[in-house]
Amino acid sequence: MSSDPARLESPATHSVVSFDETPIAYDLYEGRSRSAVLVVPGFWRERKHPSMVALAALLHSRGYTAAVTDPRGHGESGGTYGFNLHEHNDVAAVAKDLIDRLGVESVTLVGFSYGAAVAISTVARHRLPVNALLLISPVADFSMISPRINPFTIHHHIAFWQALRRPKFEWRARKSPKLRPLDDVREVHVPICLIHVRNDWLISHKHSVALYEAANEPKELHVIDIPGNYHADRIFRVASESIEPIFFDFLDR
Repeated sequence: MSSDPARLESPATHSVVSFDETPIAYDLYEGRSRSAVLVVPGFWRERKHPSMVALAALLHSRGYTAAVTDPRGHGESGGTYGFNLHEHNDVAAVAKDLIDRLGVESVTLVGFSYGAAVAISTVARHRLPVNALLLISPVADFSMISPRINPFTIHHHIAFWQALRRPKFEWRARKSPKLRPLDDVREVHVPICLIHVRNDWLISHKHSVALYEAANEPKELHVIDIPGNYHADRIFRVASESIEPIFFDFLDR
């Protein structure tokens, strides 16, 4: 990313209580904007992950007020991650706290991977002043996930040190109840931007295509051809010159 996280001032850390008394932590980077950008990381990503801090630095450098949450079961948030079961309540609680705390007019949700699925369900199921959804490598349906694992290149996609910070999650995820973003997106009536790398190794770009076809207008879909089959926040690191213009063009509009 084009902004240096080392120059970013330390954020203010806050915690809210979700519908079931689960504490949800988030970091707040105050900027000059009248709208806040709330980032929802994907599974196995915390708000302190280098990619999330780098994104916050990038947003802050453009004048945006940014917040990054720890998903349920990750970092300093409590509970167990359910792959889009109760997580929409958590994001809604953070969004409401941002609005009350800062007096901002609206919130834009930026979601990565399963965080994008949660962002969709949040907008579909809560009455919030959300002005847009920006979805990076989103999951449309858990049953559609079919990773394309290459043992010779997997180290480019997964940092094995993360195994030491394993989140709490539903181990029987394939059979556990969960919300289907492909259904919820039909209830979303704000502008949507979907960005996906063609042949993403973990979540196929077909997820974004399916969401785009089901979504209401206004909507836009960007399937990017870049080598490496990268997923979610990794594409900001390896292809910033392709992704950042799309990202900020939509966000600024």
